[in-house]
Amino acid sequence: MEIRYAKIIAGELTEQFSPFCERIKIAGSIRRHKPNIKDIEIVATPKPGLDIFGQPDRTGPTAIDKVFNSFMINRGGRYLQGAQRYKKAHLAEGIVLDMFLVLPPAQWGVIFAIRTGPAKFSQWLVTPRRHGGALPSYCRVRDGGVYKAGAKVQGPGARDGLILMPEEKDFFDLLGLDWIEPEARGTQ
Repeated sequence: MEIRYAKIIAGELTEQFSPFCERIKIAGSIRRHKPNIKDIEIVATPKPGLDIFGQPDRTGPTAIDKVFNSFMINRGGRYLQGAQRYKKAHLAEGIVLDMFLVLPPAQWGVIFAIRTGPAKFSQWLVTPRRHGGALPSYCRVRDGGVYKAGAKVQGPGARDGLILMPEEKDFFDLLGLDWIEPEARGTQ
């Protein structure tokens, strides 16, 4: 699909899902300004679902979990698969939507960088330097978070050794990289 059409669809989707998210952005090949788009990738931090008293419930289904399937049906699409952190649907417009949800311990900066891609660049980002990647060898990426041996982090969803990375720039800083514009990623 041509990027101009994919951008319109992705923009509509982010607008529709926005009320159910704390943060939502278009990633993937659209963000990298590729002329032909094979799928739409969106990264979102969903709002928590509500418990029976109307209070935020961070242990149950998120707000996105509760509306994703009905949104796809209303758009004439088809829900393909999903889990707590990932949703996939085939849209009526003939393109696949991949939605990646940032839930603790995942960090926005890590997930947004990885899901912007391209695949080889993302793999390089999360591969330790001792194996030819960009990740400091004392770190590892797991469940969308970067962990450092011995570090102590406190807060919701934090685990021993989790390094907080609320923005992509934080991830690039940890890797010792200057900022790389999305359209230039994978061309180094």
